[in-house]
Amino acid sequence: MPKSQLRWKRLVAVGAGLLAVTALGASLGFYLAFVRDLPDLQSVEDYRPALASHITDRNGVLIGEFYAERRQLTPYAEVPDHVIRAFVAGEDSSFFEHSGIDFVSILRAAWVNLLAGGEIRQGGSTITQQMVKGLLLTPERNLRRKVREMVLARDIEKRFSKQDILYLYLNQIYFGRGAYGIGEAARTYYGKPVSELTISEGALLAGLPKAPSRYSPFANPEQAEKRRIYVLERMRADGFLNQATYTAAIADVPALREPQDQSNFEVAAYFTEEVRRDLFDALGGETVLKGGLTIETTLDIELQRAAVAEVRKGLEALSKRQGYRGPLRRVTEAQLLETLAQLAEENHLVDGAIDDELAEAAPLVLPHEGRLTGVVTAVDPDANTARIGFAPGLEMDVPVSDVAWAREPDPKQAPRRVRSIEKVFAVGDVAPFDLHHDSEANAVSISLFQEPQVQGALLSIDVHDREVLALVGGYDFAASQFNRVTQARRQPGSSFKPLIYGAALERGYTAASIVHDRPIVYTDEESGFTWRPRNYGRAFYGPITLREALARSVNNATVHLFRDVGVDYVMHYARRLGIQSPLSRDLSLALGSSVVSLLELTSAYAVYPAAGRRVEPIYIRSVKNRNGEVLLRDAHLGGTHTEVSNDGGVAAVSAARETTSDALLELPESEVLEIPEEERVVSAEHAYLVADLLRAVVVDPDGTGWRLRALRRPAAGKTGTTNDQADAWFMGFTPSITTGVWVGHDESRFLGWGETGSRAAAPIWVGYMRAAVADRPLRDFDVPSPIVFARVDRKTGLLADASSEDTVFQSFLSDNVPTETSGNAQTQSEGRRLLRMDDF
Repeated sequence: MPKSQLRWKRLVAVGAGLLAVTALGASLGFYLAFVRDLPDLQSVEDYRPALASHITDRNGVLIGEFYAERRQLTPYAEVPDHVIRAFVAGEDSSFFEHSGIDFVSILRAAWVNLLAGGEIRQGGSTITQQMVKGLLLTPERNLRRKVREMVLARDIEKRFSKQDILYLYLNQIYFGRGAYGIGEAARTYYGKPVSELTISEGALLAGLPKAPSRYSPFANPEQAEKRRIYVLERMRADGFLNQATYTAAIADVPALREPQDQSNFEVAAYFTEEVRRDLFDALGGETVLKGGLTIETTLDIELQRAAVAEVRKGLEALSKRQGYRGPLRRVTEAQLLETLAQLAEENHLVDGAIDDELAEAAPLVLPHEGRLTGVVTAVDPDANTARIGFAPGLEMDVPVSDVAWAREPDPKQAPRRVRSIEKVFAVGDVAPFDLHHDSEANAVSISLFQEPQVQGALLSIDVHDREVLALVGGYDFAASQFNRVTQARRQPGSSFKPLIYGAALERGYTAASIVHDRPIVYTDEESGFTWRPRNYGRAFYGPITLREALARSVNNATVHLFRDVGVDYVMHYARRLGIQSPLSRDLSLALGSSVVSLLELTSAYAVYPAAGRRVEPIYIRSVKNRNGEVLLRDAHLGGTHTEVSNDGGVAAVSAARETTSDALLELPESEVLEIPEEERVVSAEHAYLVADLLRAVVVDPDGTGWRLRALRRPAAGKTGTTNDQADAWFMGFTPSITTGVWVGHDESRFLGWGETGSRAAAPIWVGYMRAAVADRPLRDFDVPSPIVFARVDRKTGLLADASSEDTVFQSFLSDNVPTETSGNAQTQSEGRRLLRMDDF
């Protein structure tokens, strides 16, 4: 063989070797750079995305959500075919033909982007690639991520069916407005399930994933409409729609609808936040926010709605009685036109800036209801009216009679009517106004609104189920998340008295027993502090029955009774009923000087209609994971829950909250009573006697709970007002429901002249309870067998006879009924008086 040929063969061999080494190196480099650490596809096989946890009320109504990503899993079979076709047409028309990568689309996108000077205007990613990017890779744009995306897309197509890929894609992608997945998108934009989406609605949703913000129908309706039409055009071009269907779909512009349950979320916010905090402690934030839990609670959303409305109504009425604090701000007359234009936008009466052409083309009209901000444009002292403007050309008059409450604030003076409009308004005042629609007259009126500074809270418990029906922690959750049911501790004032009277009944007293209402002076030996309790109105009643003393809420008589029964005995009694907060071991406890929570006091009151059983209210019935397995059940508000283990066993787990832990630490160990849930803490007969005493607060002529008579059914309760009138309470119950209401400022201060529990808190209680008992049968309190009734003289407490002028039908234990008649006692009393006279 010639040397030249041999040399050539050697060169070819060396070249081939170099090429092989180069190819091997390139392959190794490609592997190391792009393939070596690819995500395991097993995670796709075991697809478990972050799911929102849903909270429902006792009837299965959605009242809240917890989530890191707001998503609900939607099975492929539930997605209509026309919705699937919309996504395929809009995002990847050759999806059912390619194997994960569409090279034609990639080249087309590259050409478009090249013509755009390198700007990324079009992508060539298939649905499979988009699913890979969203589920397995990070979102950055570079060559390495793109190559890895393509490799994974091919592997995905080999391992999963097209339906599986669409299922993953439709559940994973982001649609804007916090919605992940097609199921949540349908709910967020249209307030309906996926199965009910129309062709047009599906086309709009299919246009969102490309750029959710840019194509948002809320933020950019014009861009969203263009994108919807583009998707419909692609559906027609790909043969998914015929001309007639396409034309109808183009004309069918989707109507956006907020989810119907959104209002439930706002109404139940204090309650669901309590649920979130407890479940974070019990299960951890990761499980709650991503675990797709189903949380069944005891709340009744309709009663909750009524509770929120009554609390707000009561606080707004009290705010008016406190006087008008003035406008939000004040502008000059020269700024009125500019202010009116700004208010038109602020009040959402126009879209965008207002101009003369818009005002002439489409005259503005006030909505029938709601709250708008207005500015005073004129004050007419002769007509005693003010003109309020809400937008250019949109004004209404307010007469002085509608703002007669708006006096200058003076908490020490009784509310008085304002008679001059100039005392309320000046030109340039900017203030909020409520709109009211009179359906009969078909007219809209307005009234001045003032947001209360005072706060309030309400807790309602079903006595027999021992479940929370409603919980309102404040006036507005958006403004203050502090829960005044569970977190606040305030002096209960006279609403603590029933616990003293209950303890007295256990020690042998009866409702007819006489206690003396006379002045008392108490001096603390250690501090030297002198305390002189006084009755409201500063009158003293002398000898008075327990029934009358509690009905009238007589302070000094209660202090004498408290001292006779014993401080330690009353404290022990309160602990049995569920009061865990520290209690002052002195006579001031008789008038509710020790702070308690509304939760504690309402639970204690619930013992009486519950026939003496301890009531620790349940507010979460069960918590299930995404597989339907029960994790927790029967969680007590501020207390414990039952944890369900994997093997089906159960254990009671403490869920003590920050609202109770500090108090427990402050109590002597001997004072903390661990009482089993089912243990009776008061006998049924003594529970009935207390309930009957509290019923007298309602039915007796001078009872402080007289407002409850409006219910026109058996009810019992007690007002509570602190000495400085900083706190107003009403605690009460029917045979089936116990409800507590507190009203006051977060920073304790005077509520105002005459603002007692009867005036500030009782109307809220009555308004709510009207709704709570409306669908419940009329029934009386169950009478235990040891209870008997006797007619007694209201003044003396003795058995009534012919001489008795004012009598009541009173309950007693069968062995503790008075034996002496009122007339006989009066005869003996007169004889003793004559004997004393003979001594002089």
